Order: sequence, then C-alpha cells, then structure tokens
Amino acid sequence: MQPFFLHTARRDWRALSCFFLATLAMAAEGAPLIAWTPAQAEAAGVRTLTLAAAPVQPSAGLVLQGQVELPPQATELLSAPLAGVVQQVLVAPGERMKAGQSVARLLSPELLAWQRELAQAQSQARLTASKLARDTQLHAEGIIPAQRLQDSRAQDEQAQLAVQERRQALQSIGQAGGGLQPQVLLRATAPATVLEVSAVPGQRLDAGMPVVKLARSGRLAIVLQATPEQARSLRVGDALALQGCQAPAKLAAIVPQVLGANQAVQVRADFTAAEDCLRLQQVVQATVLPAPGAANGAHTGPSVPVQAVVRQDGKAYVFVRSAQGFVPTPVVLDGAAQGAGQQAMQPVRSGLKVGDEVAVGGIAALKGAWLGLGQEGTAP
Repeated sequence: MQPFFLHTARRDWRALSCFFLATLAMAAEGAPLIAWTPAQAEAAGVRTLTLAAAPVQPSAGLVLQGQVELPPQATELLSAPLAGVVQQVLVAPGERMKAGQSVARLLSPELLAWQRELAQAQSQARLTASKLARDTQLHAEGIIPAQRLQDSRAQDEQAQLAVQERRQALQSIGQAGGGLQPQVLLRATAPATVLEVSAVPGQRLDAGMPVVKLARSGRLAIVLQATPEQARSLRVGDALALQGCQAPAKLAAIVPQVLGANQAVQVRADFTAAEDCLRLQQVVQATVLPAPGAANGAHTGPSVPVQAVVRQDGKAYVFVRSAQGFVPTPVVLDGAAQGAGQQAMQPVRSGLKVGDEVAVGGIAALKGAWLGLGQEGTAP
C-alpha cells in the first residue's frame, strides 16, 4: 500500500501537468484565455458572480394626486397687541405684502397708559441717577456713611430696571416709546400674502384678538395620497414634478399610518421655489422623478464587487468566465465605488453586460496565471 503523502503528491502532479499543458496551448495560440477546468478553478478558490441588471428606482414615474396646503410654519397671525378700536384696515385678501408693511391701524387708550408709565419711569431714573452721583461725592468727602451710598445705588438700579421693562413692553408691540401716541400700527414681519382679514373699521378688539392672517412667501405643502404599495417605494427626498411648475417639489414626510376612509397613505411634499404656479387648495398631480444618477445617464450598466477588478498596464480588467475558462476582459469604470468594505460595488460603463459571470474570488491566482503567459504587469 502506497503512503498517503505519495498518493497526494501524484494527484497534485497530475493537476499541475494539466495546468501547464493548457498554459502552453494558450501561449501557442496567443489567446488571452485562462483555460482552467471547473475542478482547477475550485482548487484555486475561484468564486463567481452573475451580473444582474442595475437597480431601477421603483418609484420613478409614479403619479400621485394631492392638494396644495399651507404648512403651519408658513402661517402668520397678526393680532391686537392691546385693547383698542380698529381705525383702518390697510390690506385685502389676496394682496401681497413686503416685510414691514402696515396691515392695520388701531386706536388704543391703553397704549397711552404704557407710554405715560415709561415717561414716569425715565423721570424717576434721572432723579435716582442724580442722587447717586451726589451721594458718591459726599461719601468720597467723608460726609455721609457707606450705607447711605449703598441705598442710593440700589434705588438707581431699580429705577433703571423699571425703564428697561416698560421700554421693552412697548418695543414688543412695535412702538419705540418716543412721546405719547395712541395709534398702533400692525406690520408684517416677512414677505407674505393676505389670506384672511378678521377685523373691520370701528370694531373694538381685546388684546390677542385676530386682525389679519398671512401666508409667508416661499413655502407651500402638497399633501398627496398613495396606496400602501406605492408608499413602500417612495423615499424621503424624492423629487416630484408638478403640473404647471418648472421647479420640482421635494418629498418631506411619509405618514406611518393609513387613512380610515380609504386606507390610503398620506405623504407630504414641500415646494419652496420662488415660482408663482400653485394656489392654496389647488388639486395637483405629482410625478416622481428618477434619482439624479439615473436621470442624467451617469450609469446604466452593471456593477461588480470592487475585489473583482484588477489593474494591468494602467487599465482595469475583470475575469469573465467562458466555456473554455476565464477571459481577462478590459472594462471602463464609471466613477467611484458605491458602498463600503466587502459590500462595495464598482459601476462599469462598458466591457460587461448583464448575464456575464465574473470571478469575485481567487483573483490573485487568476492574475498570476494570466501574467504567467509571458505578459509583464504589476500587482493589483
């Protein structure tokens, strides 16, 4: 009985003999082919992958119906800051306004009281400041004790705080506090469109009652409905083309529940373009646009794992399996690899097609066999 190691050596010698004979045959023919049998490829640790079609955005081209609404963050309600009587309304529904533009004028006796209190506080602050200056001088001359100086300083601080409080109260309602003026002007804080006017001239208002409702410019919401199947294909950030608009909307949220009436999923898109193409409560049709990469034709071919690509003489190659073995096939790569680690995929612009079977394991052995045909090269 032959020793085990001798039997193994003879078996490996037969495999190597077959490999060298195949190599010599290829060299004689000049064909760029690594003629390995399936058994030889398996022994070298070669693993293969069949290329599938590039993934297609499932939601591209999907058409959804919805309605234009005003998001809460774009709504502004101007109310009466003080009790008073409406003297004049300066805007009408649908009117577009600039930031700082007046919308209504109110007559408020309460405003006079606030202004009078500020004037009194300012007068008191001047007195306490004068007294503090005098007491500071007297204390320096040793005429009054330190306790009296401390009392004067505390009174002056309290008077200054009273002035700041009353001045800030007037500034909060848009009044500078210069003199007695019973009129209050309500102004828009940002460019907007008037949605609703709630007050009329001659109406008496309490503090906080609404006067004008505004829609701030530059942001609208489009509330759309989708089936649960359609919602699963949507992604936050998808671009939506709107009928009558040049700029797209952007999908902002997918509500994680269905409507009880029709079991539809509600999705919301934001439209922030400076374009006058939508109206509140307008029914619109939105079409999901392809992702930027698919839209501009950047990559429509297959992708291969990055470990399948080897470099030789400044060119990229992939080992494609054929009936006779493996063919080192030149490829043109398309941009940077996508993903990380073992999951990274390299887009290929040309040289491969869907259905090709490429080597993804045992690449070093394949390249060694390839370069052993007499070609010069470098390591991957």
